[in-house]
Order: sequence, then C-alpha cells, then structure tokens
Amino acid sequence: MSWTAIAKKDLQDSIRSRTLWATIGIFLGLILLLSWLFTDGSGEETFIAAAGFTFLIGVLFFVPMAGLLLSVKSIIRERNSGTINLLLSLPHTRGEMILGKFVGRSIVMVVTVLAGFLPALLYIFVQVNGTDVIQLLTFLFALSVFGIMWIGIGIGLSALVNSETQATITGVVMFAVLILWPLIFEQAGIDLPSFAQRFWLLVIFADLFFLPGRIADGDFTFPSVVEFDEVLLEEVNDVAISVGPHLQMWFVVVLVAFWILLPIGVGYYRFSSTDL
Repeated sequence: MSWTAIAKKDLQDSIRSRTLWATIGIFLGLILLLSWLFTDGSGEETFIAAAGFTFLIGVLFFVPMAGLLLSVKSIIRERNSGTINLLLSLPHTRGEMILGKFVGRSIVMVVTVLAGFLPALLYIFVQVNGTDVIQLLTFLFALSVFGIMWIGIGIGLSALVNSETQATITGVVMFAVLILWPLIFEQAGIDLPSFAQRFWLLVIFADLFFLPGRIADGDFTFPSVVEFDEVLLEEVNDVAISVGPHLQMWFVVVLVAFWILLPIGVGYYRFSSTDL
C-alpha cells in the first residue's frame, strides 16, 4: 500500500527534525526541574502534588502543542515546497497521502510522549513507595491517544489552509478554542449539558485514563468523569448510579474517533478539490 511509503518518509523526516528533539529536550528538562524544585526536602505528599501539577501542564500544553507542531504544517509545507507534486506523480492518491501523514506523525507523537514523560514517571516510581505500575502505563496510554487526537486535528487543518502562516495562526486559535471553550461558556453563565461537556478534549483525556481500569473490573456501564460528582454522591448513599450509553465511560472511544475522523474528513474534502 502506497500510504506506508509516505508514513515511512514522515518518520525519517521527523527523526532528522531538530525542532522535534528540541521540544522533547525542553519539556523533559522542565518536568525534571519542577520535580526537583518541589521535592527538595519535601515529603511524599508534596512530591505527588508537584508531579501532578507538572503532568497537568504537560496534558494542557505540551501534548497538544507537540501534536500540532508535528502535524499542522505537514501537508501545506509539501505544497509550498513543491514536493507534493513529486509525491502525487508516484502511485499515491491524495487520500493515501493524508493517511500516510497521519500514521507517520502519530507514531512520532507516541515516541515523543514516551521520551517526554517516561523518565519522569520512572522518577515517581522510584521516589514514591507503593506507586502502581499499571496506573503509570495507563497514564502513558491516555497521553498517547490524546496526542494522536491532536495529530488528527493538525492534519485536517494542514489540508485546509493555503500557507504555513495560516497553518500557524489557525493552529494557535484551534488550540485556544478547543482547550478553553467550556470555560468560555461558563463565564458567559451558560450551563452545558453533560453530553456536550464530554466533547471537551480534557474530559476525553480523563475518561481515557480511567477506562482501562473500568474494563479490567468488567464495569462497562460506569459513568464518564462529567458525572463524577453524581457518582460520588450516590456512593456515599451506597446507591448504584445508572446513565445512558452516551454518558458511560466506554463512549470515549466514539469521541476519540470523532475528533480524529472529523478534522481529517473535512481536510480531505477540501484538499481533494484544491489546485496544487
């Protein structure tokens, strides 16, 4: 399949990218520095709080920005440099090009997440007694899928825009909107229904983190984190809570597919009819 050749080319280009390695290095340095500053002479609880804060920074900023950095210029740069004409003169369709870009950049995203977070997670494992290895692996899984979602968003944007400047500006705007939109509604005094909140990417990340544990327990009807306040209240009263399928935690799989396929689908629709 010809999309595999494009994916391999993307992997090779990314390995040679100084920007990618600089991003990994900066974040790795930041996370280790914060851990050292907050834990120097502090107790275990302080360490856990500091590590949690550091990872929150990573989830909120590093993973989305790394995903967009890897993907938002992936197609438009090929167009601007003229290499896209060479690629499409070979037995590649535009759809195969988008698929190859997505697969290649997704693999790079997973490697980036592992390189950026695994050392810090190992540090936690050594410093904190009783750390659950399964939880650390689940965290890496959730981060990886979260990053792949941003790759899909970035690939879709790259196929939509007409210049690298537009790609950069659009990427920054999309980052701000997708992270902040529920908070904007909240400031405006608008209460979003639980199902609408499930489309917030940070809620999706939280559901991804807890989902493997629910699957291991065989509890496929457990509610999403958007219902956690209600779940805790019912647990206090020792009453099982029941919600519709769209509010159950497993539904996050559908939402992940939505955030990957919709941007790529819209980008492909635009890209398929664009004059190169």
